Amino acid sequence: MSSKFIRTSFDSFFPSFLLKLFLFLLLSLLCVCQKESARPEKNLLVEEGGKHADSKPNVIWIVIDSLRGDIIGQYNVTPNLDLFAKEGIQFDFHLVNAAWTRPSTLVFFTGKYASANPVNFWDYPTTKSEVEAFYRSEKKPLPKLLKEFQYNTVMVGNNPFLTDKFGLGVEVGFDSLYDFSNYSEDTKKITKKTMEVLEEVSTQEKPFFLFLNYNDPHKPYTPPLGFTNRIKTSESLDERKLNYLGEVAFVDEELGKVFADLKTKNLWDNSLILITADHGEVMHASHAISPFTGTNTYYGHGQDLFLENIHVPLLIKLPHTVKQKTVKEMTRSIDLYPTILDYAELPIPNSIHGLSLRPIIEGTETTKRTYYGETRFTQGYGEGKEFLLQRSYRFHELGKFWQGSVGNEFYLYFDTTKDPNQISPIRINQMENIGELKLDAKLEKKIQRFWKQIRSMEPKLPLYHLWIRPNPLEKDTEIQIKVQSGILRLAKFPNTVVVEEKGKLVNIHTKDSQPFQISFEVYPDVSFPEFQVWFGKKQVPKSDIHVGYFGVSMSACSKDCDLLYESQSIRPIIHPETKVHFWKEGGQKKSYESKQELGTDALDILKKQGYVQ
Repeated sequence: MSSKFIRTSFDSFFPSFLLKLFLFLLLSLLCVCQKESARPEKNLLVEEGGKHADSKPNVIWIVIDSLRGDIIGQYNVTPNLDLFAKEGIQFDFHLVNAAWTRPSTLVFFTGKYASANPVNFWDYPTTKSEVEAFYRSEKKPLPKLLKEFQYNTVMVGNNPFLTDKFGLGVEVGFDSLYDFSNYSEDTKKITKKTMEVLEEVSTQEKPFFLFLNYNDPHKPYTPPLGFTNRIKTSESLDERKLNYLGEVAFVDEELGKVFADLKTKNLWDNSLILITADHGEVMHASHAISPFTGTNTYYGHGQDLFLENIHVPLLIKLPHTVKQKTVKEMTRSIDLYPTILDYAELPIPNSIHGLSLRPIIEGTETTKRTYYGETRFTQGYGEGKEFLLQRSYRFHELGKFWQGSVGNEFYLYFDTTKDPNQISPIRINQMENIGELKLDAKLEKKIQRFWKQIRSMEPKLPLYHLWIRPNPLEKDTEIQIKVQSGILRLAKFPNTVVVEEKGKLVNIHTKDSQPFQISFEVYPDVSFPEFQVWFGKKQVPKSDIHVGYFGVSMSACSKDCDLLYESQSIRPIIHPETKVHFWKEGGQKKSYESKQELGTDALDILKKQGYVQ
């Protein structure tokens, strides 16, 4: 065989061999890939504690009731929290947007100001209508939302406002809820149940959301023996603060057990952990009697928006990250809801008021956050270290604590860089008379701007409209509007009418023969207005009065007629023959019912918690 033939045969064979070899290797690689892709996803991932490294993080939200913002790192009572703070992100100026447990917890779980949901933050009972309205209007409380994204959601703690069983609160959508508000010496029981829950969730594939709520150091302050001995300070402490700090030390020790258990079960690294409080505690003697409610609030809370009531700790540990940082800027409790969703890579609803803390944590924040808060008798607004607090009846509810009278609403301005304890405010009795104080022009302008911010951030009151077509045969038209509770505030009326305002009663008189409209508010919105109209000496009968968007005759309904008066923001069409037309614009539907009395179980719970004596 010639060498030419051999060379030609080899040359023709070698490319063919290489091609077959390439195809064989490619096919083998594809088979391997198919086998690997057919295997369970968890085998491709680094696993820890039954969780995949690229799965959603667990979320552990720890609330320590009544823990002031100036306690951690002081007094030698928080060694576990001190270590947590050093290894994570510490927020030095974190403020809650409500000053007692129920509204503050609902702020946590909705990302909205307390007044944005129907549950009152004035009195303890929640009426049936409030609870039903909450379930209709609040579709995405945090536990329910996380549940939709396959989170196992569990609450362990002492918070009687997270169930609707006792007439004190509402359900927010937990899969499992272990509430210890009916138990004595609840703190250790809460820790034990938490460890049982962690044992269960550590074996599950789904991520979990654990809301852990310790009631200590809420009053009454009864620390176990030995915990007050841990306190180290040069400060002179009275017995109440000693016992308060003893309870802080007690809870810190229990949290140390929870932290250790999380690490033992390999749940620590893949968890977003937040530690905060629902409110602080009043301990400055100058605030012993609240200037807003007149209530003794010394070693208590919920009666004002002073910093010692709203400044609380916030500590955060990010999942799979060791990030140590101290944040000096103001943050708010409305921001926690969107922060959790942000780090869980879940969509944040547009309806919320808060903003994720992620830009602050990552150093990309470009604007400063402002503060708005609400509690009994008080509204407040703040920028930086400056605050304007208002004595307010805006969100009052009828009950044994308030019978419907409205007094003067004054304002207190504080610059806490100069007055950190808020004991020397500038008091403004009437905002329209602020010029009489002869303040610096820039300061006066700032206070007025803060006041306008309060007005702009509160929900608008319903507006009532009364349209009148006078009888041309009569020279006089008289109108009387009255309410049983609250006061009437005229918003708009023509200059051809004479108005006499007497709080619950408004008398209007005119000789004008042209149609005109009166618009007014009921402040607060706790009583439905009644009115009568006279043309000359003849009263207009209900059959001649049309109401609501559809202009139904007022005589067509005698009970539960609220919806008939609604027109939303749309002006009704006034029929040419109509003499009087009345309608209501905006605002949530109110039942105008008095609060029910609390049952024995609810009262027992509140007594154990120190809410009632």
